[in-house]
Amino acid sequence: MADEFQERRRFPRVPVQGPDKGMDGLHEFRLGRRLRLRVVDISVSGALFRTEEPLPLGAKGRLHMLLGSGDFEAQIEVKRQQPAPDGRGAMLGASITPSQPRHHEVLEQFLSRAGS
Repeated sequence: MADEFQERRRFPRVPVQGPDKGMDGLHEFRLGRRLRLRVVDISVSGALFRTEEPLPLGAKGRLHMLLGSGDFEAQIEVKRQQPAPDGRGAMLGASITPSQPRHHEVLEQFLSRAGS
């Protein structure tokens, strides 16, 4: 199917919340303005987000959220997108770069606990 993403992940992704139930569990993403999004899954270098509106490829912003029991902040760059399965909003594949070493540690701890 032409609309499917070509898999390019180097690291396995871990679900951040339960099954996708729309836009509950929202987090803040700033791209010159605040945008509501839901983190579907996350890995060391990327994440899948659900948003209420599409974003252009290459869009960059800052994500701030509670991940596991730690505060997490990262720079985000949109790499690909497609319509959400229910036709409302979009699914965005993005690269993530933790803002500080302590945020990288929070991510690593979350992934190691979720993977065990």
